[in-house]
Amino acid sequence: MLRVLHIIYDDPANPWVAGGGAVRVLELYRHLADRVDVTVATGNYPGARDETIGGVRYVRLGAPGPYAYSRLTYARAANALLRSAAYDAAVFDFSTYTPVFVPTDRPAGITVHHVSGPTARARWGPVLAPAIGRLERMMIRRAARLSATSLATRDLLRALAPGVPIDMVYAGVPDELFTLPRAPEEYLLYFGRLDVFQKGLDTLLEAVALLARERPGLELRIAGRGKDAERVAAMSRALGIDGNIRMLGAVSEQERQALFAGAAVQLMPSRFEGFGMVAAEAMAAGVPLVAAAAGSLPEVVDAPRGGLTVPAGDAAALAEATARLLDDRAERARLSRSARVSAERFRWAAVAADHLAFLHRIAEGRTAPPSPSARP
Repeated sequence: MLRVLHIIYDDPANPWVAGGGAVRVLELYRHLADRVDVTVATGNYPGARDETIGGVRYVRLGAPGPYAYSRLTYARAANALLRSAAYDAAVFDFSTYTPVFVPTDRPAGITVHHVSGPTARARWGPVLAPAIGRLERMMIRRAARLSATSLATRDLLRALAPGVPIDMVYAGVPDELFTLPRAPEEYLLYFGRLDVFQKGLDTLLEAVALLARERPGLELRIAGRGKDAERVAAMSRALGIDGNIRMLGAVSEQERQALFAGAAVQLMPSRFEGFGMVAAEAMAAGVPLVAAAAGSLPEVVDAPRGGLTVPAGDAAALAEATARLLDDRAERARLSRSARVSAERFRWAAVAADHLAFLHRIAEGRTAPPSPSARP
């Protein structure tokens, strides 16, 4: 059985970062539990302990907090573990916030969801952006091979790390979402990490403020947690829409499915996404979707089959597209049907098989043959 070490700071229960990347890793290895012997090394946090979840062994590295110190100590411990542990293949889930340098003399690859790329200057500013770009290149070029979670990321990686072989491995969605009954209500839904810049939550709230002028009873339910929760609440108050917002925090799987089932429209205004798992999940659940045309989202959403796309950062366009769907039940019903068909690409069984092939190629040092999805 293939021995695998997977390095990712994010963790499904981490109070600071428990996003789609953490869910993706857990689901991949749950589906591969009988074919690989995996250890997932994640960051420490208050109350964390080593445990096995769904057949997947988790160990927590570094200090349990505060957040910045947890990140710093995790990076140091992860770098040491990559050099000392016994494994056939190691994978690092790339993050600029976690400077991990995979050993060049061991079978180690990197999964890349996104790199700073076009958003670097806006996110980091003119002074830091070039340094961040150099750090990303240094980290990524050390890999024996890479996997990208979208064609958009793959194309960035080809320029960033020429000559390093790249596999395509999407994220997936649970099978049960495809048969989730629809019970549409008139609320909007945002589901995801509370990160104002990356997730475009400023754009989201501005769009809701525009919509609420004509629809004073409009309700947006925000499900998720993250470092910007208090900031989101403050922004809602400043825009005068705190009465239109329900912040739900972290939700259970049962609550998540109920939210999908009852949403009139799912909104995803991210400035960048390496994949956009919530978009794929909403599509599988038949939720009409309006997403930003940023990063991988146009590829995932497959407009107009899977949903509508609008320019990133454009609150007026987001509000207009959302209003159009709220006013047109027939169009919402059409999107609900076609989105589920489009999302068939993302079933976990197929995605896990692609990831297993990536692991074997790392272990054996083989170059991946071009797959249909990876061709220009």
